Amino acid sequence: MPVSRTFRAALLAVCALSLPAAEALWWFNRTDDAPYAVSADGPRVTLAYDGERPDEDVDTFLTVFVQRLAAGDVKGVDALADGYPDGSGATQESSDFLRPLAASAAAGKVTAKVAGAEDARPLSQRLTAPGGGTSQAGLTLADGKHLRIQLVREHGVWWGYALAPVG
Repeated sequence: MPVSRTFRAALLAVCALSLPAAEALWWFNRTDDAPYAVSADGPRVTLAYDGERPDEDVDTFLTVFVQRLAAGDVKGVDALADGYPDGSGATQESSDFLRPLAASAAAGKVTAKVAGAEDARPLSQRLTAPGGGTSQAGLTLADGKHLRIQLVREHGVWWGYALAPVG
């Protein structure tokens, strides 16, 4: 049975309208893969948690952070702030106080305490940038030195930077 031109036109119109809708749905639900990974060749770090273990993505971020710090790769640590809104301004400042902590990070177990993630952004921002949230992590290095990391999740990827210790 032959298909009418009207039916074909209607089918093409439905397909044409469905494609942008499908793309919009994909974009809204997508999560970007983190542009960093734990290095098999980097220094071995032991990260323990004081309290509840965070989700796998935060664990990966903190492990990479400590691994780069233990290697003395301050620029690599600073690169972990690249996706943080306005975090790039904090990276130059962090280089100065992170360098002396490299040996402390490499000396043994690092204990982390991670606050629960929050997303206090208005609904309009949540719709335009899903997968967001903020948190903080406190790291205690093997020699007792402390470091606080400000965390943010953008499109499902965690970013963060170290806050200078007070005093």
